[in-house]
Amino acid sequence: MKLERISSNKIKYSITFEELSERGIMENDLDSPIWNHLFEEMLELADQAYHVGESDMLTIEIYSFNVQELVFILTVGEADDADPGEWADPETLEQEEAYFFPSIEEVIALAGFLNQIGRISACSLYIFEDQYYLLQKPGTQNAPLILEYGERARISPFMVREYGIAVFEENALAELLKHFP
Repeated sequence: MKLERISSNKIKYSITFEELSERGIMENDLDSPIWNHLFEEMLELADQAYHVGESDMLTIEIYSFNVQELVFILTVGEADDADPGEWADPETLEQEEAYFFPSIEEVIALAGFLNQIGRISACSLYIFEDQYYLLQKPGTQNAPLILEYGERARISPFMVREYGIAVFEENALAELLKHFP
């Protein structure tokens, strides 16, 4: 389970279906007390990592953006407890898809392939922790093609934008092809 702070009172957890299965949580176990144990563990982790403390109000939003994992957004406290400028709107969580590549060569190869078949789409390219991250809007239908060269990122596009270094902010693949034809 990976966690990431997205605002002063919101924590994002990513947990794979494999990890859920290891904990004994199955798809049809929605009323199982095992979920309570998972949520208690999530609160413990949040308190250890970010010192969120206790609150009378707790909200958990569950999203499934891909077939590999679930994303939980844990909100501790009232919505008014945080500065509205710090909030990440849950609807913006699906505005971009992030893919990572171990080296620039894979990104260049992807750009060449998409160019050959006329499917270059607008996207951004970042480097973060010695890996390259391609961020693009969902719905371009290039995801299966991108996955031939890279993998879905296990960190959010927000984290990549915040802590990564922009290589190309716009039209990254087209820009790469200008420099590496």
